[in-house]
Amino acid sequence: MSVHQKALKVVTIPFKAAWLLILIVNSLILAAACVLIVAFLAYGLALMISYFFFPVEWTRALWQWAADLYARSGWFKATTITFFVLLFLPVLKFWPGRDPNADAARKREATRLNDDLIAARQQAQSQAKLRG
Repeated sequence: MSVHQKALKVVTIPFKAAWLLILIVNSLILAAACVLIVAFLAYGLALMISYFFFPVEWTRALWQWAADLYARSGWFKATTITFFVLLFLPVLKFWPGRDPNADAARKREATRLNDDLIAARQQAQSQAKLRG
């Protein structure tokens, strides 16, 4: 192996190690996000099953457990808020609904006004050229 290849390996190995570390951290973050989503889906499924099949006391106990955990744990509170923000973000993108016809009419009006202004400016410039 030549000196050049050895030097190249010595230089690139730390970058490869850093890249591997970044990949590991990203996979851990993704795994935590997946666990969060699965945990809330499982909790929602447990609530739904408790509403339909279990006595009312069990459902109340499940809600009380979640309310107590929410009041006690900052982590649970943060994950709950994050989960519901991420859950409702696509809904908030379209709400309140916009009227596409009104938006199109506004765009047409703005384009017409812009074209009128351009035409008036061009007419003024051509008149100025004729005068002077």
